[in-house]
Amino acid sequence: MSGGGRLGAAQVGALRALLEAGIVPDAVVGSSVGAINAAYFAMEPTVERLEGLERIWCGLSRGDVFPDGWLTVGRRLARRASHLYSPDRLRATIAEAIPQRDLADTAVPCHVVTTDLHTGEAVWWNSGDPVQVLSASACLPGLFPPVQINGRMYVDGGVSCPVPVQRALDLGARRVWVLNLARDVSGFPRVEHQMNALDVLLESFAISRAHLAHREPVHRPDQQIVRLPALPIDRRDLRDFSQTPRLLEAGHAAAQAMIAEADRRTVPHQRLAG
Repeated sequence: MSGGGRLGAAQVGALRALLEAGIVPDAVVGSSVGAINAAYFAMEPTVERLEGLERIWCGLSRGDVFPDGWLTVGRRLARRASHLYSPDRLRATIAEAIPQRDLADTAVPCHVVTTDLHTGEAVWWNSGDPVQVLSASACLPGLFPPVQINGRMYVDGGVSCPVPVQRALDLGARRVWVLNLARDVSGFPRVEHQMNALDVLLESFAISRAHLAHREPVHRPDQQIVRLPALPIDRRDLRDFSQTPRLLEAGHAAAQAMIAEADRRTVPHQRLAG
């Protein structure tokens, strides 16, 4: 599961389609918002569990994740703070949704990625405090403060590994279902409105994620990669949660198409997941 801010709702719809087709994961791998979805789902990979995740997503507003107004943001800019928004609401949401003491306690293995702020390297986690690890993986640079874990500073996993296909392959998965939300760089429309500094930062990060997502993973002949089709998404701020129901439906429909294509390519269809 890739990053993508508010687009993470589409992954929940896609997961529902996979479960409806009888496809249950052996492990889940996530980056940024995909890491949060992955950890929640890994606790109990069932339709009933997903319904809870859908309710969380449908109840989210911009203020639940990015709680501060422009006055507070402006003061932080003036103080040359490391971030624009308080991470407290995001951390509280994670703590309530994933009330486990250790990421290692999920029903199926969950692997999430962060980026070491000093080395720039991707750092993987399958254990540790879920609030710390997941808030680090979803720590959009500049928007939230870096997260300190064991004396090191970490930011968003999407900086170094926005679509963690290679990790699933390295773990030995025979089939990897890729729920990538990154837009195609060639499809980025021309900007028609005046962009402020934050708009430029978010759009630049989205373009960077899309470029990194094009890197082809290395896999064995017996490993298969199945990718979610491009979603019919509009050009909205990744902090805008107003379209969540439509994204849930779009993710579900795209995953149904993905499964149908996998069925056509592989007969008999083996229900394997990475």
